[in-house]
Amino acid sequence: MPTRSYHIATVILALTLVACSVEAEPVTIDRDTFVHTYANLRIAAVETDSGRIAFAVRDSILEAFEVTEEDLTRFAEIHADNLEFMRDVWNDVELLMDRGESVN
Repeated sequence: MPTRSYHIATVILALTLVACSVEAEPVTIDRDTFVHTYANLRIAAVETDSGRIAFAVRDSILEAFEVTEEDLTRFAEIHADNLEFMRDVWNDVELLMDRGESVN
């Protein structure tokens, strides 16, 4: 007859195996933050003659949304395989750009 220790060890092992088999969701910025930040960066670029924004302007936009370039890149990399999701993200970026909504 199994002992209480045996049952406890079995439960702990089972929980450990379940926890190891479930992949954690990658940590990234949320969708709205990405959309608004990216749209503002694009709006700022479009408003220049060269289509490129100065580092100071870029940094002020990133700071306004409390994100880094790496945050934007990581979001895009994590969601790159979800084509429908990213299509909707880029559509939302375009909508904000069409409206000219910016933080500046």
